[in-house]
Amino acid sequence: MQIDYPNPSSSLRRRRTRDRLAARIITIGGWTVLATLAMLIWHLLYVTIPLLQSPSLQPGAVWQLPQEQVLLLEDLQQERALITRAADCQLGFFQVQPNHGEGLTPLKHVPISCQTQVKAKHHLGGRYLFMLGADGMLRVERLTRVGGQVLREPQMSLFIPDLPTTLNAHQWQVALSDDWLGLAVQSAGKWRVYWASRQMPTQLSQLELPLSGMPTLLPSIRTAVQVDHQQLLFTDMSSSFTAKLNQPAATILAFPGSKAFLLNYADGRIEKWSAFNDGGHFRFRPIYALEEHLAISQLQMAQGKDLGMLLGAQGQLWLFLSSSGETILRTKVASDAQGMWLVNERLYVWGPQSVQQWQVDNISSIISFERLWQKVWYEGYAEPAYVWQSSAAEDVSQAKYSLVPLVIGSLKAAILALIIAIPLAVGAAIYTAYFVPARLRNWLKPGIELLEAVPSVVIGFIAAIWLIPIVEDYLLGMLMFLLLLPVSLFALAMLQQPLSRGLSIRWQSGWELLLLVPVVLLLAWGAFVLGGEAQSWLWPEGWFPGQDNHSSKNALVVALALGIAIVPSIYSLAEDAIFEVPGHLRQASFALGATRAQTLRRVVLVAAYPGIFSSIILGLSRAFGETMIVLMVTGNTPVADWDIFAGMRSLTANIAIELPESEVNSIHYRVLFFTALLLFGFTFVINTLAELVRGRLRKHYQSV
Repeated sequence: MQIDYPNPSSSLRRRRTRDRLAARIITIGGWTVLATLAMLIWHLLYVTIPLLQSPSLQPGAVWQLPQEQVLLLEDLQQERALITRAADCQLGFFQVQPNHGEGLTPLKHVPISCQTQVKAKHHLGGRYLFMLGADGMLRVERLTRVGGQVLREPQMSLFIPDLPTTLNAHQWQVALSDDWLGLAVQSAGKWRVYWASRQMPTQLSQLELPLSGMPTLLPSIRTAVQVDHQQLLFTDMSSSFTAKLNQPAATILAFPGSKAFLLNYADGRIEKWSAFNDGGHFRFRPIYALEEHLAISQLQMAQGKDLGMLLGAQGQLWLFLSSSGETILRTKVASDAQGMWLVNERLYVWGPQSVQQWQVDNISSIISFERLWQKVWYEGYAEPAYVWQSSAAEDVSQAKYSLVPLVIGSLKAAILALIIAIPLAVGAAIYTAYFVPARLRNWLKPGIELLEAVPSVVIGFIAAIWLIPIVEDYLLGMLMFLLLLPVSLFALAMLQQPLSRGLSIRWQSGWELLLLVPVVLLLAWGAFVLGGEAQSWLWPEGWFPGQDNHSSKNALVVALALGIAIVPSIYSLAEDAIFEVPGHLRQASFALGATRAQTLRRVVLVAAYPGIFSSIILGLSRAFGETMIVLMVTGNTPVADWDIFAGMRSLTANIAIELPESEVNSIHYRVLFFTALLLFGFTFVINTLAELVRGRLRKHYQSV
């Protein structure tokens, strides 16, 4: 019988072909992973880098103005109207027509009595006319645009008694907020200030001020501010107070929202003053000063942004950050500039004869990195603070982007979770890898590792529904259990050896768990019963009465839920490291007379230390990057507080909550991507350091 053996050369060729194909597939897969990682980093940097770019102005179109007084300027590029008042007292509405050259086309003319004083203002995207007639009536109208028509919608009318028969533009002023209208009129050697509710215009409040300077009205808090040489006079409906100045002041320009203003001194120095609540009364104090001096004539804030613009008396234009006072651009637009208006990324500056449009680049990316990491004194706050509040309550309010509360929340959750997880995971790893018999280990190890398959959203759901009420009702019981558990385990360890002598050889080693389970359950029951009674006696009114910053959704609950979630990850790597310590090391230790505890402490753990360290670092990375558990359990209150009973919000939870609602390419959007870049950098640095430390530890202990 003849046997045909395969040709060795053809078999070798097929094997080499398979090896080359496998090597190429693995190489392609590796490069694909690296390319994907590079694209991820590139996209994060692409979105984040504009935060580092400086703004700039690019000149645009120029339109010739009619020989009339400009009252209000809108977005001409979007065919909005320019409102003027002519010499014959008519109101004129002009707009830009496509392909119409450099002039403005009349849209509408409205005849108004020459005895009527007119002012026009923007407020929260609306345009308002204020007409003060000789009959003592103040009429407020809102202007709306419907197609080619400009409609005047009456808003409110007020009768002002004892109004002077003749007034000029400098003898009266008006201000508007969501709830109040303020009017100041110069009459009989004094200023009379009127406050009217927009909901109930018939209820008119009046106060009188000295004729020392034109008052600046802050309608949101119903306060008038006057400059009197070297002091400021603040007057509201119930009180007044003065603030001494080091040198004479010139003008006051109010911020939108009426809770802060810029004070321009006679020498050009500029200070920002902010209000704070002092026992029910608003008080003002200076919070910063701009670096350079400038005589300013107009202030405007970009809506919903921290960017402010100052127009100087000689046509200088300054861009600054209102939260920190950092000046980011100085330029000159026109020496005869009389006013400006910023809408979106278009800035309009008008003078006596023309309107020029400027394009403001990077306006949606202007932010100070000091604001992200340092305390900022926001308007209405009594002191500087770390605040994350990306959605302001009002359109005129400042969005606040301090990352410190989010970083503290992430670190607090990760550190507390490690405090819970490390004893459980490392202790379980030592027990299953060193003490128990092989048969029991084959059951325990897969069972513990199977917990890693439980989705984090399930753990977060269980913690939110079941764990939070337990912590709220049995906080002292949980603390008592955690304190008594080590003592109980030590006592069991002392009793285990004499108890095991009365058992058979089969039950003398490795089955301590059967004795431990009922003891731990009994300990937990006793601690919860005693702790619940003690908590009811100490705090009969409920959860920490009188503590405003304490919440049942706190870092302690996160630590328990997140600690349990990362236990399998730490346990699996640590158990493998301990179990893989060579058996001859243990035997050599036993041969020298060492006990099991001495062998564990001085041989096994020393040899397994690099693996245990790596498992803990990987657990820290997972805890820092966890999303669903902290999203569902913490209450998501961004508080810069290390108190374990206070609420918190992590970086990951903040991204999950706010990224779907953020406007693409806005400051909010870019800051969220910056936090994602921080998360990536943190985990990358931590894992790299862990690998480097593990390598050095292996070299250090390889001679063991």
